[in-house]
Amino acid sequence: MPRSGMDDRCPQEFVDLAGRLADASGAVIRRYFRTLVAVEAKSDQTPVTAADREAETAMRDLLAECAPAHGVIGEEFGGDGAGGSLVWVLDPIDGTKAFMTGKPMFGTLIALARDGAPILGVIDQPVSGERWIGARGLPTRFD
Repeated sequence: MPRSGMDDRCPQEFVDLAGRLADASGAVIRRYFRTLVAVEAKSDQTPVTAADREAETAMRDLLAECAPAHGVIGEEFGGDGAGGSLVWVLDPIDGTKAFMTGKPMFGTLIALARDGAPILGVIDQPVSGERWIGARGLPTRFD
């Protein structure tokens, strides 16, 4: 059943956690940006780097610590608890080809769904420090 009114709002604690996830991912990504990093091909032939995997691992570790009951679906490691009421969706480096060539035209994507409906979305550009945050019931922000 759809939620309504104040109950529909994304809790601030989830917005804060999403910011911490972006910070953790960004710290990893910046270490690798414009360095020689090994590239592998995933089964769908798209590229993946150690930065992609380590950044997703950093976000998953933080979620395991701060929100262990929440599910996670990640670009690099698939789903864990994806059938739960609250599920985080993570893409550590959306634009891996740009990342690999040293172009800062990529970002980290973080979303949270409640009962299958999105309630939070973050686009973080870890090199420029630009971050967009949209959360149900709250003003959209550019930080």
